[in-house]
Amino acid sequence: MIILTGPQITSEQRGELDEVSAIIDARLTCSPDVDWVSVTALYTLKGWEACPLAVADVDIATAVGLPVLPLHI
Repeated sequence: MIILTGPQITSEQRGELDEVSAIIDARLTCSPDVDWVSVTALYTLKGWEACPLAVADVDIATAVGLPVLPLHI
């Protein structure tokens, strides 16, 4: 399973995350059904560094040894 994070403070940002996750068949890190044990990679959208929630997602992924890959869409 791949998961996606990025800026998610505004409703527009959350909408973009929803759209991209559907395009790449990924789950959002904030989805209640994400099982981090099954995650194989975390993809990030541009600007994730400015969002504390996305930074936490990347920190968790890094801590458990998951690849963190920028998504250029």
